[in-house]
Amino acid sequence: MRRGLHLLEALAMDWGTVVTATGKAVWCEFRLPQNGPCSRIQRALTLLTTYQRLPGANPSGLDVACLPVAEECASDLIADLLHWLSSRGADPDAVLDRAQAYYETEAA
Repeated sequence: MRRGLHLLEALAMDWGTVVTATGKAVWCEFRLPQNGPCSRIQRALTLLTTYQRLPGANPSGLDVACLPVAEECASDLIADLLHWLSSRGADPDAVLDRAQAYYETEAA
């Protein structure tokens, strides 16, 4: 068994192969957490909550639980991150494209 399949066997609840017209496909099943939101959502909430407490980040003082406030804080945070990346020589457009691709892959 190849190294990748050993890793798959160790991590997946179940896995197997299916013969296709062009070769073989490997399938697997992973257990998803049953309680609470995914880790990306939890990290985002932590970041937004922390960010809104910084001086000048949320002048209205409203809670990020309110969707319009959360959207504004998220936009400000993303803009700050893009400025930071640009100051270090990164291409903000490439970073945004990559982030969008990650999001679309995971949301599908």
